[in-house]
Amino acid sequence: MKQQLVLLYQLQQTDSQTEADEAELSGLDNGETLAGELEAEKAKLTELDDKLSAAQAELYDKQLQLQGTEDDRQTKWDQTYGGMISDPKELSALERKIQELDRRKDKLEEDIIMLLDDVDILQEQVDEKQTSVEEMSSRLSEVRQHFEQRCAELSEELEYLAQQRSELGAQIKSSLLDDYEHTRQHNANIAVAIAKDRACSACHTAVASSLLGELQQPTTVVRCESCRRVLVLDKWI
Repeated sequence: MKQQLVLLYQLQQTDSQTEADEAELSGLDNGETLAGELEAEKAKLTELDDKLSAAQAELYDKQLQLQGTEDDRQTKWDQTYGGMISDPKELSALERKIQELDRRKDKLEEDIIMLLDDVDILQEQVDEKQTSVEEMSSRLSEVRQHFEQRCAELSEELEYLAQQRSELGAQIKSSLLDDYEHTRQHNANIAVAIAKDRACSACHTAVASSLLGELQQPTTVVRCESCRRVLVLDKWI
């Protein structure tokens, strides 16, 4: 019986490890959540890029308009004050045009200053978002690499554990094996506990001296009086 109990404990260890590996495998982060966050971050980056491009295009257009306005004003100024025109009405019209061009020039310069600020702010936001995207991409790569590596390791271990369970099960009496499975179902998947320091390792209840005596020379299955799990002595393990 002692050997059967040792095999039963080994089976319990195998099943517990299998359960832990399966739980870890099902809970592994495959990067799906982070990938979704990364796509959202990329969309924000694209939006900022579009805004920056639009602001830069508008800035360039305003600068062209300003250059054209300044050139036009200079031409009108030369015509007005260069002695080329003597007609008072024509001179008056040119002066009004120069004033109009001055107002337009002032407005364009104000717009350009505001656009320069907008471009600087947007460029800073784009740079920050680009850094964020690169960092998230790097993290996602690491998460996926870890996921694939750990999946392979756990799958290999689970395959080994399944083979080990089969080999152990073949060495255990069918009646004892059936009793083990029944006990697991009603005790949080733990059917075998160690009697160590006169206590059950599962529920920590003190083991009666009479039961400890039976365990020394086991002829039958000895159970914890509290949790009803099968007991094995720690020195057997």
